[in-house]
Amino acid sequence: MKNNFFIAAYLFWFSLLIYVFLRLIYPSAQDKSETYHTEISSSQSLETWIEPNTAIVFVRLPGGCFEMGSFLQEKERGDDEGPVHSVCLDSFWISQTEITILQFQQFIEQTHYQTLAIKEGFSWIYDGKWKKRDGLHWKKPGFAQTKDHPVVHISYPDAMAMARWMSGIRRRFSLPTESQWEYACRATTKQSRFFGDDIQKTCEYANVADQTILQKYKAFTIHSCNDSFLFTAPVKSFKPNAFGLFDTLGNVWEWCLDPYNHQAYLNPKRSMNVTNKRTPVVIRGGSWYSRPKYVRCANRDYVGTIQRRSSDLGFRLIMYLRD
Repeated sequence: MKNNFFIAAYLFWFSLLIYVFLRLIYPSAQDKSETYHTEISSSQSLETWIEPNTAIVFVRLPGGCFEMGSFLQEKERGDDEGPVHSVCLDSFWISQTEITILQFQQFIEQTHYQTLAIKEGFSWIYDGKWKKRDGLHWKKPGFAQTKDHPVVHISYPDAMAMARWMSGIRRRFSLPTESQWEYACRATTKQSRFFGDDIQKTCEYANVADQTILQKYKAFTIHSCNDSFLFTAPVKSFKPNAFGLFDTLGNVWEWCLDPYNHQAYLNPKRSMNVTNKRTPVVIRGGSWYSRPKYVRCANRDYVGTIQRRSSDLGFRLIMYLRD
């Protein structure tokens, strides 16, 4: 009897340890939900600042470390998203939304800058396939937009020109690095999307290829939800992430500062610069026509030249305070 008692006790405690171990590795859906809502509320305490010339709202993100890239089990991950590696960043400021038409217009009116699409007389638009079309630019995108939509048909030099114009003695503006962008998108979460792995929730948080787009493009691979927008949506049309940032996924692809290197994560400390107009440059976040594969925080894509501009390509900015 005594032996049976000790065996039963041993099995009980062993089973309990296994249960606790599995819960730590695979938390229940309720655990994930509670963690998520706790993180979401953190955006209320983040500091914001409004740039006076453009009224762009910047959010100060806390410094910290995160795991950059995607793990092997992440669905539809690309082979350029690993190996996962730890990245630590100082605190930085990032625009709360993608740069809007109204904000970009302030830059144009005060500098008389001409975008590449205007100077060269053409841009690219998606209409079932990519087409080079004359007369398209940020004021004439090829579909209806209002002043609160993200500006599109913006090249890398165009975005950097606005950043330089905004920079001054105390503040410097730029495009986000690829690691800053992913840190901002994840907002302390570790799932494939900042709202979790359930793509059925995507239309609550992002403007993507969905049921609406099938009205025009019948053969699309879509999210099965409905976000109600065929092309771009006004910024802040969807729920923000835990940092209070809108549209880090979907709406328009966003330029990053970094050149694209397929094997960048094999040597993440390597520093590179965009050296000429033929340098491939990283874009992040997906857009209004992106299928689920591309609407993930770890997804990496690129364009083959800094002069690329199109109906799905915009940007957001970061700010540094000078010492």
